[in-house]
Amino acid sequence: MNRGYNGSEEGGRPNRYLTFRRALLLGTAILIVRSAIVLYLEDQEQLRVTIDDIIFPVVNGLAALSLFRAARTTRSKDEMMYIAWAFFAVAQVLYALGDVLWSILEIGLKETPFPSIADGPYLAYYPLFLIGVLLLPSTYQSTFERIKSLLDTGVVTIFAILIFWSLLIAPTVATLEEPDPLANAIAVAYPVADLVLAFALIALIFRRIEHIAQRPILLLAAGAVFMIIADSRFMVQALRDVYVPATLGDSFWLISYILTGLAGVLQVETVCVPVKPSAERPSPGFTWPLYIPYICAISAYAFLIWSIEQEDVNLYIRHHHLAAGVGMIILLIILRQIIAIKENTMLYAAAQKELHQRIASEREKEHLIKELESKTSEMERFIYTVSHDLRSPLITVSGFLGFLRDDIEKGAWDKVGEDIDILEGAITKMDMLLQDTLELSRIGRMMNPPEDVLFSDIVREALEQTSERIRSRGVSVVVTGDMPVVHVDRMRAVEALVNLIENSAKYMGDQRDPRIEIGCMRDGETVFYVKDNGIGIDPKNHKRVFELFYKVDNRSEGAGAGLAIVKKIIEVHGGRIWIESELGRGCTVFFTLPLSDSSITEDDSNR
Repeated sequence: MNRGYNGSEEGGRPNRYLTFRRALLLGTAILIVRSAIVLYLEDQEQLRVTIDDIIFPVVNGLAALSLFRAARTTRSKDEMMYIAWAFFAVAQVLYALGDVLWSILEIGLKETPFPSIADGPYLAYYPLFLIGVLLLPSTYQSTFERIKSLLDTGVVTIFAILIFWSLLIAPTVATLEEPDPLANAIAVAYPVADLVLAFALIALIFRRIEHIAQRPILLLAAGAVFMIIADSRFMVQALRDVYVPATLGDSFWLISYILTGLAGVLQVETVCVPVKPSAERPSPGFTWPLYIPYICAISAYAFLIWSIEQEDVNLYIRHHHLAAGVGMIILLIILRQIIAIKENTMLYAAAQKELHQRIASEREKEHLIKELESKTSEMERFIYTVSHDLRSPLITVSGFLGFLRDDIEKGAWDKVGEDIDILEGAITKMDMLLQDTLELSRIGRMMNPPEDVLFSDIVREALEQTSERIRSRGVSVVVTGDMPVVHVDRMRAVEALVNLIENSAKYMGDQRDPRIEIGCMRDGETVFYVKDNGIGIDPKNHKRVFELFYKVDNRSEGAGAGLAIVKKIIEVHGGRIWIESELGRGCTVFFTLPLSDSSITEDDSNR
C-alpha cells in the first residue's frame, strides 16, 4: 500500500474531515452568503466588486487544490486518469491565477483589467481543459458506433459553431473599437475559447460516455457548462453595453468553481472507497446524449426560420451561410440514420441467428434429455433382463448340484452322468449369455472408425460367414437392387447383417423352399431389408423381438440377443430398424444406415 496523507491519499481512506457532503454544504453556504451580500449591497457597486474580487480567487483556488488532490489520489489507480486530472488541475490553477491578477489590477492598482495580463491565464484554461477531456480513457466502440459518434459530434459541433458565431463571435468582431490589435484579438478569443470548451463537452459526451457516468466527471462537465453560460452572458451583455458587475448573474462563475471543486473531492472518495465490481452494481443508464444531435438539428432549423422572419435583427451571418450549416446538419443526421438502419439490420440478423442457435440448442438439449431417458430406461431393462436370465442357469446349477450330491450318496451312477450333462448345458448357456451381454455392452463404446464401403461388399462378407448355416438348412439367398456406398464401421455392419441372416435361417420352420432376400429400396430414403418366408412374427411382438434375450420360440437355439445387438449397431450409426411380419407369412426387417457423400453404386464401381 502506498503512503497516504491523513489516511486519504494513494490507497488509503478518504479524509474524514473533508467529505463530499461537507464540501457541498460549504459551497452552498458560500453561494448563499455571496448572493445575500449582493442583494444587501444592491446600491453599492464598488463594494460588491471588491467583495467578489476576494471571494472568486479564494473559491477558485480551493477548487484548484481539490483537483490537484484528486490527481494525486488517482495516480495509484490509473496513470491516464491521473494525467487527465492533472491537466484539469493546471487549467483551474491558471484560471485562479487570472482571478488573482484581475483582483490585483482592479482593487490594488485601480486599473481596468481588460485587456490585461490576466487574459493570458484565463485563455490558457480552455485548451488545457480540452486536453484533459481528450486524455480520459475512451470506452471501446465498434465500427458503427465510432461512425455514429463522429456524425453526432459533427452535428453538435456545427450547431455550436453556428450559435457562437451568430450570437457571440461575429457580433464581437463587428463591434471592435479598440485601436490595439492585441486587445481586439483577446476580445475575439474569449467566445472562441468558449467554443473550444463546448467542443470539450461534446467530446466528453460522445467519445467518453463511460466516464460521464462517473459522478466526478459529471460534476466537471456541469462546471464547464456553467462556465460557458457565465461567459456567454457576460459577452452578450457587454455587446449590448448593459453589463453590471458583481450581480447575481455573476454567480454562474462561482457555481462553476464550486462544482469543479466538488468534482475533485468526490474523485478522492471514489478512488479511496472500494466500489463493488460492475457485475454487482447497476450501471447508470445515460441515454439522454443520444437525443442531443436531434435536438440540435431541430434547434438549428428553428434558428434558421427565426433568422429569416426577423429581418430587423442583425445576426452578422448571411442566410445562405446559415442555411448551408443547417443543411450540413440535416445531411449528417440522414447519414447517421442510414448507418443506424444498417447496424440495426445487422443486429437483427445476428439476433435471429442467435435465436435460431438457441432454438437448435434447446432442441438438441431436449433430444439429449430424451436420449438419456431412453438410455436410462434401456439400462434398467438391460439390468433386469441380465439379472433375470443369468439367474436361470444359476438356479439350474444350484438345483442339480443337490441332485448330483444325492445321486452320489445313493450310488445312482447312471443318473450322475445325466446330472453332469444338465449342469454342463446350464454352464454353457450362462457362458453364451455372458458373451452376448458383453458384446452388446461393447457396441457404441468400442467402434472402428467409419469408412466408405459398398453395401454389396458387406453383404458378400456376411454371406461368406453364414454360408455353412445357409447350406445346412437348404436356404437360397437372393441379393437384389443397386447397393449404395455406406459410411459405417465395416466390421459392425457385417456383424449386424450376419445376425439378421442367421435369425432368418433359424426361424424357417417347416418351409419346404426356404428363401432369404437381401436388397435396398430408394423411395425418398434409402432403406435396406432382409426378407424371409419363415414362420413370421405376431405383430404384437414386433417391438419385443429387439429386447435382450427375447426369443420368438424358446425351443430355438441361441440366447435371444441377436436382434438386440443388431438394433444397437444400427442405432449407434444413427439409423432406424423395424419389422413388418405376420404369423405364417414370413418376416422383413427394414433398416437404414448413413450413406457416403459419394453417389457411387455397385453398377458404377463395376464399369
